Amino acid sequence: MTIRGKIFLAFLALAAITFALGRYAVHSVVESGRLVVQTYDGPLMSISYARLAQANFTDMRLNMALREDTTDPVRREWLSKRLDELAKSVRDDLDVAEERASSPNATHAARQARIDFDAWNALRLDRADDAATRDALHRRAETMLQSLDDLGELTAEDGFRDRERALASIKAYRRLSIVFTVVAVLLSMVVAMLLARRMVQPIAAASRAAQRIAAGELEAEIASAGSDELAQLLAAMSLMRDNIRYMVEREIADRRSAQAQLVDAVESSVDGLVLVDGDRRILIANSQMASFFPDSGLTPGNALPSVCDSALSLPTAELRLADGRWLRLSRSNTENGGFVLIASDITLLKEREDSLRTAKDHADRANRLKTEFLTNMSHELRTPLSAIIGFSELIAKETLGPIGRPKYRDFADDILHSGRHLLDIISEILDVAKLQSDTMELRPRLIHPRSLVDGSVRIVREQAHETGVTLGVVMSDDLPMIVGDPVRLRQVLLNLLSNAIKFTARGGSVTLKVAMCCDGVRFEVRDTGIGMAAGDIPRALEPFGQVDTSLSRRHGGTGLGLPLSRLLVERHGSAMTVESELGHGTMVYFTLPLALPTARARPLEKVL
Repeated sequence: MTIRGKIFLAFLALAAITFALGRYAVHSVVESGRLVVQTYDGPLMSISYARLAQANFTDMRLNMALREDTTDPVRREWLSKRLDELAKSVRDDLDVAEERASSPNATHAARQARIDFDAWNALRLDRADDAATRDALHRRAETMLQSLDDLGELTAEDGFRDRERALASIKAYRRLSIVFTVVAVLLSMVVAMLLARRMVQPIAAASRAAQRIAAGELEAEIASAGSDELAQLLAAMSLMRDNIRYMVEREIADRRSAQAQLVDAVESSVDGLVLVDGDRRILIANSQMASFFPDSGLTPGNALPSVCDSALSLPTAELRLADGRWLRLSRSNTENGGFVLIASDITLLKEREDSLRTAKDHADRANRLKTEFLTNMSHELRTPLSAIIGFSELIAKETLGPIGRPKYRDFADDILHSGRHLLDIISEILDVAKLQSDTMELRPRLIHPRSLVDGSVRIVREQAHETGVTLGVVMSDDLPMIVGDPVRLRQVLLNLLSNAIKFTARGGSVTLKVAMCCDGVRFEVRDTGIGMAAGDIPRALEPFGQVDTSLSRRHGGTGLGLPLSRLLVERHGSAMTVESELGHGTMVYFTLPLALPTARARPLEKVL
């Protein structure tokens, strides 16, 4: 028989025992409940309704006496109805008492009480008011009360007998339940012992064999007999043991091959490698590491030389050898407290770094020379330009007297405008050079945004009027103070507003919006001009970068306004963002920080 068959038979046996015991227990509970219900539904209900009938009968006699004593017709009428209701209740109570009686004597007593009450009630309804009728009523009442007492005594005796019978039955059920339970437990133990004898012992033998295999005894013998599932399990364990033995042998061979390949790879590596244990003893060291430190004793078993101590404090360190070569020492910790030290020759990299550093120094020097050249050129150009602008202004205004021909005055105006334009270009070039070389000094102080906006809008309003562009300002009066260089910030707003007006066609609009945001005060310039593609924005932010559009060609400019504004905003610790779409206008915005409470207690020039 298979193990499944044995378990199934054992289960059937235990299920049969459990079913028999449960069935008897249910029968005992049901029978006990039936006796209890019978005791309650029979004698207890009968005596309860007999007493209720007696109480209602007593209430009737009391109401009869009250009716005889009253002369009020309404009161007598109400008492008469009350007597009829009580008579019906007494009759119903006696019917229930007769129905619930559990013995013939009790049934006869209830029926006799009903007969006596009907006779008494008939005399009551006759309403004869003579002495003979009253005596008859009294005798009938006494007879009925005696019948009710007999009914109570008989019903109590019936209830006592039912109680004794119920207790005896419950006692018998309890005794039989104990016997059946003991028998069921003994039978279950016998079934369990038989099952253990047939299954547990072979399973224990299989478990011991599995433990030997797990402990590495791959030569342990596993005996199997029979044809059940346990025998099949033992046969599978034998096969598993053989497979494990084969896999272990193959794993050992693969590991030896991998170790040989690892040793070959470590030895042929162009980098030096050392494996150190938790006691700083060398476990592995390749020949390349020994060539880096030929006299340091880098051999397995020796302690790590002090020349490598620079790699112990940091994961990566650089070391210069006596022959001029540079090494990078990289350390990686192992789980057992040791580490792997790799030494890489970075001599060529260091030489390349030196070359790049030299090139950077040359570039920085060239940048400084460029700035100095621009500064000197600015000074050299400003002097004659100032003279040109001054003299042309005198001629244009005819300060010293009228000019013979009006055309010369027009020429003087052209010279004046061209000179001022050239002076602005030189100033912007010089500012860009100073910002790129970080030589421009800012003078920050507390400023109210209103002063920046009013001063900037006042300058460009005439330009907007001449070009037919609507200039608007959106700004609240409760903005806080900000920190910045007012001259440079006004220069930023002038550049942004002038650019927006210049690249907006007649009939368009330019709006300057100033509002609070999470980081400070946000300045936003939005126009409805020609805009530019997203790919052209980076070029527009670079010095001398211009977007090639038809409208931009109609206006002069060097392409320094937007880059200069961006550099000035960045020097104020912010960033300028440009959003634009070709044919749909441009929006430029930046945020300036609020004035900190501690800014008043220290020199404002040091706030930035």
